[in-house]
This record gives sequence, structure tokens and C-alpha cells, in this order.
Amino acid sequence: MSGSNVMIAELTHRFKKQLNPTLLDINLDIAPGQLTALIGRSGCGKSTLLQMIAGLLSPSEGVVKIKGHTVTKPSAKWNMMFQKPSLFPWMTVRENAALGLVFAGTYAAQKQYVEDLLDMVGLAEHKDKNVQQLSGGQQQRVALARSLATQPEVLLLDEPFSALDAFTRTALQTEVAQICHEKNITMILVTHDIEEAVAMADRVVIMRHNPGEIVGQLNVELPYPRDRNQSEFLTLKEKLFAQFEQ
Repeated sequence: MSGSNVMIAELTHRFKKQLNPTLLDINLDIAPGQLTALIGRSGCGKSTLLQMIAGLLSPSEGVVKIKGHTVTKPSAKWNMMFQKPSLFPWMTVRENAALGLVFAGTYAAQKQYVEDLLDMVGLAEHKDKNVQQLSGGQQQRVALARSLATQPEVLLLDEPFSALDAFTRTALQTEVAQICHEKNITMILVTHDIEEAVAMADRVVIMRHNPGEIVGQLNVELPYPRDRNQSEFLTLKEKLFAQFEQ
């Protein structure tokens, strides 16, 4: 896997019959393999922006480019994880994880890769189970394996850990950031959790609402996996909180 550059230029978006824009003049350049967090209060348009990067929505004005190509529709090369895992309940863990490859007609050649992915995300003993037998955290691990199975260049995360208990959430934040870092996947995370942003991202982009605009950025130059009790981590958390409050 290798990450792709994501470039957003002069992006503004209004939904139908909306006077004020949801997003206004968004400009963002994300380097290949960079882990970026978009942070802001509810309603600032960060999930809308993520859906435009995924090709699920088209902006009113401006453009999103991945690897130099204008995004006009979804692609297996940029995968999105949502708040809910959205698995097929009648399928096994393995079948759900392999779904993208089955649709692409490439599963037969990549069966071992799916097995390795499920091992990597901690589901080695659960591959033949129906997904309904799994906990919420385990189901999100299946969704993660499914997202990684097509070997994406960009992984888009829309608050996928928000419904999990604190222990599981922390573990998955650490694992996902580590996987993206090691495999050089460009990651874009939407969150309103300051600790999650500092734990997972190389760069945090701060947004405000009415309209949704980028108002600040913070670079996080700490090695992965990150120690949340480290003084540098706590200092960056405080700094981000201060910028967020402004």
C-alpha cells in the first residue's frame, strides 16, 4: 500500500434551499501517507467534507483531487469507515471482510491477505463466527479489515469509535493510527475528541461552524504508538484545546 496526496481547492458547499453555506472556501493539501484529523463542533461540516473526499457528495464549488484526479464518485482506493460498522449480519467475519474483493472479482487471488488482515486486527479466533456474535469493538475491527482489504491509498474515518467503551476506543485509536503509519496510508479522521485527534494525527485541522471554515492547524510530531501520559502529548492536548476554544 502507498498513500495518495489529497488536495481540496476553493471548496464551498450549499445544500438545496440553504442561504448560508455549510462549507466556505476550504483549501487543504494533505501529503501522501499523512495522518490528518479534522476537528470541530457538531454542525461545522466536517462529515460533509469527508463525504466529498469519498466521492459520496459533490461540492457546489471547488474541487477535491486524489493523486491528481478529480473525485467524482466513490472508489476502492479511498475507503470510508462510518460510526456504525454496517456489516451484513447473515455473513461471517471473513465474508464481511472480503466483501470488497468479492465485488472486484479478486478475492480468490487474495484469500491469504484477508486472513492476514483479520489476524492483524485481532480477529484470528473469530473468522468463522457470524458477526452478530461479536461485540461492538470487534465489529468495528471487521469494518476496519474490510476497509483495508482493497489496499486503499486513503482511509477516511467518520468518528468510527465514538460509540465504543473507553478501553476499546483507546485500543482501536492506537491500532488504526499505527497501521496507517506503517502501511503509509493517507488517513483523514473526523472527530470532536481532542485526545483522539492528538493520539492519531500528524496534523490537526481546526474547523468552526456557520459557515464551516478552517481556522487553525496544529502539527503533532510525536512517534507512534503515542504515550498519552507523556508530557509532550499532554502539552499538545492543552494547546489544541486552547486553539479549539478560540
